[in-house]
Amino acid sequence: MTEHTILVALRLGVVAVGAVAALLSLRLSLLSQDRRGTYLLLASGFGLVTLGAVVEGVLFEFARWSLLDAHTTEAFVGIAGFALVLLSILRSRV
Repeated sequence: MTEHTILVALRLGVVAVGAVAALLSLRLSLLSQDRRGTYLLLASGFGLVTLGAVVEGVLFEFARWSLLDAHTTEAFVGIAGFALVLLSILRSRV
């Protein structure tokens, strides 16, 4: 197994787990009327983190960006996603 194959497999794992977390958060938002906004923020955050992993792969594999540039872009999208997760946690405490 090459290093590239291992990295692709790990990214697919991030996408799978992130997608499940986002979908479960979205489902919670549909079931809970009083905390809908909090769960939507949480789902959006997990969705952005997951999207970041997908974007990194697409930029590197298909757009032929350098690994550093693609990973930097993924990091910024991930930061935005985790900021939404943090916002949803802080909102739930209020």
